[in-house]
Amino acid sequence: MLSPVAASVCSARDGQKARWEGFFTGHRVWDGTRVAESAKRLLGMDTAAVARAAGEVVRPYRAQPGSTAPSLLLHTTTPLLKAFDGDLAALLSGQEPHDVTTYVEARSVYLGTPDDLTLGRTAPWAEAAALRGVPAVHIGDLDHYYLTHALLLMAEAHEEGADTPLRHVIDWLRDRPDAVVRLYALDVETQIFLLWLLRRTGLAELATDANSPAVATEWNRKNHIHPTVAAARALPASALELPPEELLAAEQRLGRAHQRLGLTVPVLPGYTIARTGVDRDAFVAGVLDAASLLRTRYGLDRAALKPADAGDGARIVGNLDLADTDRLAAEARTAHAVGDDHLLEAWVTFLTVSLGEEKAEPGSSRPGSSGTDSSRPGSPEPGSPEPGSPEPGSSETDSPRPGSPAARRVPVVPSGHIRHGQVAEGLTLQMLDGYSWRGNDYVDEAGWTALGLPRDAYRTVRTALEAVRAAFQGPESVADGSHGGLVTGGIDFAVGRLGGAFGDRLLVGAIDFNLSAHGAESLRTFRDRAREQGIDEPYAATRVFLPPADRTLHQMTTTARSMAAPGALLEAVACVPRRWGMVAATGTDPAVAAARADALAAVLTAPGPRP
Repeated sequence: MLSPVAASVCSARDGQKARWEGFFTGHRVWDGTRVAESAKRLLGMDTAAVARAAGEVVRPYRAQPGSTAPSLLLHTTTPLLKAFDGDLAALLSGQEPHDVTTYVEARSVYLGTPDDLTLGRTAPWAEAAALRGVPAVHIGDLDHYYLTHALLLMAEAHEEGADTPLRHVIDWLRDRPDAVVRLYALDVETQIFLLWLLRRTGLAELATDANSPAVATEWNRKNHIHPTVAAARALPASALELPPEELLAAEQRLGRAHQRLGLTVPVLPGYTIARTGVDRDAFVAGVLDAASLLRTRYGLDRAALKPADAGDGARIVGNLDLADTDRLAAEARTAHAVGDDHLLEAWVTFLTVSLGEEKAEPGSSRPGSSGTDSSRPGSPEPGSPEPGSPEPGSSETDSPRPGSPAARRVPVVPSGHIRHGQVAEGLTLQMLDGYSWRGNDYVDEAGWTALGLPRDAYRTVRTALEAVRAAFQGPESVADGSHGGLVTGGIDFAVGRLGGAFGDRLLVGAIDFNLSAHGAESLRTFRDRAREQGIDEPYAATRVFLPPADRTLHQMTTTARSMAAPGALLEAVACVPRRWGMVAATGTDPAVAAARADALAAVLTAPGPRP
């Protein structure tokens, strides 16, 4: 049984206190001043100089087929996505936190091999490294939430003459100048640490599988999807007479992505409300103005308020009545306190699809039947469960086989991915619980249409992904400083209906840009390994679930092997007891893979001993 750190009391910015319990790290977090101080101590630079230096000597690496460069696994969640704020907000609201920093460390080991080296400090990470035979350097600092803060503190001690575990990392890199540093995100803390490693190793440059500093810090957020309220208000009056699709396209051309990169992809109506340097009253007024624009320009009556810098659905407030100005103002005041830009984005009636049973029984809907559901993923209708509870639209079931998990109607939220600088094959359908991601199902075009989903929507998403990749290769990206800097990332899309001026038309729109490492890489790595092992089944699914407190990765691995059918592969990816677990399964079609992953997760979620 893995033991979390001792419970303690954590204070929020507004003075609220929460009991920090069940986590595998503490809650100490550096502010920007302390990060800048570390840059001065280790490099003699300010943070602006750090970004320039990293842009010169930390280069994106694009793996070639058959390449076998050794990897230094350095995965940690980033303050850019405010993971700590999300976990603390969950505690304060009475929801289950994810312990994001621990699960990012723990699942990263799945990407490694015995030829690599992994850095970490949590018990689930250590168990994964030992089980998979990946050599590990244990940092030991469990006080800090972010691994990068622990690493910078240790680097400072190393500079002062202490004998630290980083000596082994320096020696390992010096002996392997062709190594690739595999990162979650190349934020400023990581840039400082890598520049320090370069100095210590004497190497001229380091290759990483992360996006360039410009992409990592400027584009790994949502505030470039929609125009600001002020920019939208400045549209000429003639534009307001356009059909809704043309008006939406005109507004998107005012957004940051189009202005700086020339990027045009399908989006939903929405507006960016800037937060930096804006007082609370002005921020609230911006949210209310955005609501007015959605009502008057598109005839919409509901929206979601989304933070620009959060991941995994954290801090989203959905299903807001655009006419309820008191509620909107209250939510805006709460959002202002966190400090990042926000989006007010149209609410969607998502297309849904049935997944989770291998064969339809007589009288049941076939697994691929699609329909519509009146909720956004994780978006409660009045009187329905709050975010974090089971998805309201996922409670419908087809008739499953006896003893198998019930098939669920899930919203169609496809994600596409950039991998090694290219658009990765196929798409994944996201599984959601509340606002939180709970796994992926791989689909190619044949699998997508076999589920009864419209071919045009699949092709629209694929075309948009190529447009994103091309934007970071185009002439505008040179002036932006991001040229060639997109190596990895995921873009999420909505497929559904908006109503209002759009009527019953089915729309596809990009709703999130996650331009860093992401959870779907576990699914794609699993598919790679299945092929390497001679598994012919082309489809695969992952599921994220809450393991019991006594669950271990060793138990999960043994159970997965025992449940694998001949010719199939089932694997356990990571286990953070009480917080986060992931499993993966192959299948002859998407529904079979989904059913197997669901069944394995269900067995491992149940309390009781496991082999």
